[in-house]
Amino acid sequence: MKPRRSTVCLGAFTSLWFFIIALGSAVPGQAVDSGPFAFNPEVQLGRRSNNPSTPFLRLAPDGRLFAVWTEDDKRPMAMTKQEIAAPPHESHMKMTASPMRVALLAWSKDGGKTWTSPKQVNSAVEAIEGEEGGPRLAFGKNNRAYVVWSVPNEKGDKTRANIRFAMEDGKGGFTPAKTLNELKNTARFPIIETMADDSLLVGWIDRRVDNPIPRSLYLKRLSAKGEQLTSSYKIGGGLCECCRLGIAFADGGKTVYVADRQVSEQQIRNHALRKSTDGGQTFGEPVEISDDGWQVAACPHSGPTIGIDGRGYLHVTWFTLGRSEKEAGIYYSVSKDGGRHFAPRQLVQANTAPEILHTTLAVAADGTVYLAWENLDDQNKSQIFMRSLAPDGETWRSIQQVSRTAGNASRPMLALSQKLLHVAWTETEGETSWISTRTAPVVK
Repeated sequence: MKPRRSTVCLGAFTSLWFFIIALGSAVPGQAVDSGPFAFNPEVQLGRRSNNPSTPFLRLAPDGRLFAVWTEDDKRPMAMTKQEIAAPPHESHMKMTASPMRVALLAWSKDGGKTWTSPKQVNSAVEAIEGEEGGPRLAFGKNNRAYVVWSVPNEKGDKTRANIRFAMEDGKGGFTPAKTLNELKNTARFPIIETMADDSLLVGWIDRRVDNPIPRSLYLKRLSAKGEQLTSSYKIGGGLCECCRLGIAFADGGKTVYVADRQVSEQQIRNHALRKSTDGGQTFGEPVEISDDGWQVAACPHSGPTIGIDGRGYLHVTWFTLGRSEKEAGIYYSVSKDGGRHFAPRQLVQANTAPEILHTTLAVAADGTVYLAWENLDDQNKSQIFMRSLAPDGETWRSIQQVSRTAGNASRPMLALSQKLLHVAWTETEGETSWISTRTAPVVK
């Protein structure tokens, strides 16, 4: 289950690939060997022999830096009575040729220099999804960790998946995982956040109503003890099949923003924002973030990231191939009026080759925005790049290349404290993957 640099949903890879190839080479991006971020040497997470990938970073209320990721599950799969009775060579195949993955969690109390031995989150043998739909992590006020992830159905169909949930049990481990979606095999790409009252808000992309309509967006509330407070409920539709969601809170959790990639009847795939002013109970009509005009008949597996600063400004970053070769790249925009309107998009970096890119951001209270993304370097290798935007919304620092792997680096994640900026990503070389992290002092 090593990560791929470019993915699309279902069987539409071929059509999107030919569409991308037709673009040719885009405007070259800028990359520098040195820059404003003084990153420490790379620190690796997980056991490389188990192909760790898909990291997600988050700071706990007590300041510890946490990471959750996936690795190969080397445990033998449970077998049915029929499989046990099968000829030896068939049983052996069941035991060894397994695509199973586990979710692991570790933390650092020294700013990412050293990490604890990882804890396994899930107890069952399951094929935990990664990449765009990897595990997500949230914390309660008492620093209890809550984790959600997605698993395919019994036949291994990722498009017919289920959302799983577990939390720290207070004894050094995690509670047995439970499935959150009431209708089986309908939910993927989970998100989770902690509300002001310490309850949990979980969301996902849902396909309980199948073709011909696009996917729907569902939420569910859980108590701090993991008990169900509400059934899952729909807050919107028209979603792209396989692009992750973005979520952010304001006003102590009274205001909830959720961003997703929409798909129109004409197969235009722009991002939209939904806003709730009652703690996620109801949402207004979606507001288009940017009219990129990207028309493609397959999901690009590249969703938005949103964040809020201390002024209440809402920041967002995303990838698009746009209407033409010259538009392809990583973009950024901001809303200064609570998500009613968004400023014209700004280009962060153009595509350096016809690739699907992935981007993320972290926002400081003063309004400084830190962005990380992947792009191809001059050696045609996918690498991680970063830059920051000052609170004035106009002053961009230079682009800095953060990774220098001989393979490919992809899908960065950020975490930001008052003093430190953390970035993690997946690297792949051949059939092997691993996770790298770096930390730098905050640059204002």
